[in-house]
Amino acid sequence: MSQSVRGETFEEPSTSQRVITAVAEATGNDPTEVGPLYHVVDPDALDRLFAPTPTNGRTGGRIEFTFAGCDVVVRGGGAVEVTETDGAVEAGDAADAEATRSRTDVGGAQ
Repeated sequence: MSQSVRGETFEEPSTSQRVITAVAEATGNDPTEVGPLYHVVDPDALDRLFAPTPTNGRTGGRIEFTFAGCDVVVRGGGAVEVTETDGAVEAGDAADAEATRSRTDVGGAQ
């Protein structure tokens, strides 16, 4: 998707670019310092998955992954949610936290 301003065309940032920017903002880093996204998810596949269709935008779908110390959720409407993970969490606590987060997501309240 692109937009035009005074005859110039600007491309909207891709989903993968929005993920990198959001993680950089959440961690206080420069986007070039958060690491390569392709170590976690295929950026081209992510972009294609959430690309608008020829007739309208995507409204459904969701993908979750961990990237650069953050939990990332991308929703079909294009929203990117980033939450820093606690690196000091014990393995058992991580499973409990995941179960709690899953229950929260299912209920729709955050």
